[in-house]
Amino acid sequence: MPATVESLFAERTKWMRASDVREILKYAEMPGIISLGGGLPSPDSFPLEDLAVIFEELLKEKNAGAFQYGPTPGDARLRAALVERLKTRGVAVETEGVIVTHGAQQAIELLGRVLLDPGDTVVTTEPTYLGIFTALATYRPSYHGIRMDDEGLLTDVLEDDLRSLDRKGVRPKFLYVVPTFHNPAGVTMSARRRRRLADLATEYRVLVVEDDPYYDLRFEGEDLPPVASLDKEGWVISVGSFSKILAPGFRVGWAAGHPDVIGKMSLAKQGVDLFTNSFGQRVAERYLRLGMLDRHLPQVRAMYRRKRDLMLAAMEEHFPEGVSWTRPQGGMFLWVTLPSGVDTRPLLPRAAERGVVFVPGHGFFPGPPEANHMRLNYSYPSEADIPRAIEALGGVLTEATGPMAAPAVGRASSARAPRPPRPRRPRC
Repeated sequence: MPATVESLFAERTKWMRASDVREILKYAEMPGIISLGGGLPSPDSFPLEDLAVIFEELLKEKNAGAFQYGPTPGDARLRAALVERLKTRGVAVETEGVIVTHGAQQAIELLGRVLLDPGDTVVTTEPTYLGIFTALATYRPSYHGIRMDDEGLLTDVLEDDLRSLDRKGVRPKFLYVVPTFHNPAGVTMSARRRRRLADLATEYRVLVVEDDPYYDLRFEGEDLPPVASLDKEGWVISVGSFSKILAPGFRVGWAAGHPDVIGKMSLAKQGVDLFTNSFGQRVAERYLRLGMLDRHLPQVRAMYRRKRDLMLAAMEEHFPEGVSWTRPQGGMFLWVTLPSGVDTRPLLPRAAERGVVFVPGHGFFPGPPEANHMRLNYSYPSEADIPRAIEALGGVLTEATGPMAAPAVGRASSARAPRPPRPRRPRC
């Protein structure tokens, strides 16, 4: 690139970087590769027959509004439908407290745009959804990480840290959390910690951004109340998306919360893209209003449960001793922890040579990375591909963890007595 052109770039472009998930696409696009890396829903989850009905209706109605410019906060009917759906989860919000965005990712970016100055503190879990780093990169926040266990965010640690930050005169602009089927860890925050998180948000006057795109993808266990349903003073912003429950190609997401925050997001969105695509919004609204989503979700949940079970069974058979992983009750991901000192990054090209890719864990940490983790996705690969991919990956992990790493009970060791089950508490 000519130096004269490079000199024109704004200072903030220095902070832009590609998502680690996007970086693995160079491997995923290779012929014969089974991808366990991306966060893609299964193509079999797309409700094509329902969409054909909706498309035909919209076209027959000759409704120009589906193809016209629209209001920045979103289509009024879709916003009203989202208000009603959130109420079924115990989240009380009015229409003026809802904005429709180009996916949940844009909602996060808009929150950064209206809340963050350089150096402001954002609290996240460790690990956290890595897309937040690309969404907020140009606003240059300072990240403060809070550890998790199998009940999600450690709220006692959060309380201690908020108290310590307060003594230093630091008030975090917001706390970002994925409470249900966490990306990447797969764990779900317990009800008691959700209540405590809502209380701490009020006590320390810190916004909580509750990113909950997997809420409807529970296939095991009982539903838990969203943190927003426990919030009495408007300190929680709910973020959601149709990408995992309809189709990501429509790019329809939303944020709901205090009208003052949502209003500022709407002003910011005007300067970005004016409005979210009208046709996608009309499709999403009708998908909700006609009850198609609720009729379709059981099929998606059953399919993802089968895929999760296939992956867990294959990992038990092919992954070596010393490797542990989480057991999600829904969603799309699980989190694998290798022995300390094993770096998963150089394992990626080796796995690709054997026909499988994953996401190394280092990019999911707000602070110093822990390199001995990886995220696996079970929603996208086919049921036939999952066992083959895990067997290939298990071979790579066995080589990486050394000669003392024996394969789990399976074809290679079927003559031995089964060992006791290994604990699956997440190390995250």
